[in-house]
Amino acid sequence: MRRKDFFKRLLLGGTGIILHKVPIEADQPVVMQKIWLATIFVAGFNYYDGPEAESLLEVGMPLQLNRQPHNQYDKDAIEILTGEAKLGYIPRTENKTIARLMDQGIQVQAEIKELYPEENFVDKVKVEVWYERPVISGNIKN
Repeated sequence: MRRKDFFKRLLLGGTGIILHKVPIEADQPVVMQKIWLATIFVAGFNYYDGPEAESLLEVGMPLQLNRQPHNQYDKDAIEILTGEAKLGYIPRTENKTIARLMDQGIQVQAEIKELYPEENFVDKVKVEVWYERPVISGNIKN
């Protein structure tokens, strides 16, 4: 066997094991498991619609994430919105993995975790970011 063929089989064989899916039978309950990605403060809150929208924000409020791959300042940019109001961005230090997931079509979600109205404009809104994946309920490990 040639070296190239050996490595190809080795890599493809390993991938086959990783990508193998267990068939789900109709009677197996499937639940959604929350995969935490980040807890962040909204970056740029004071520079966008944050101050105007601040009085409408509530803990637990769902937020929309909008991927901006053509952003001139950050190719991994992700806007944080509530309705039509742009609150800011996921900080550059936290957005790379989240951007990759969104680029792969994974539905990443976000909601307001905490509000700090008395704080300065930098750390006013704390947001939790996650995605969900289906799992067979007997296979969830705590």
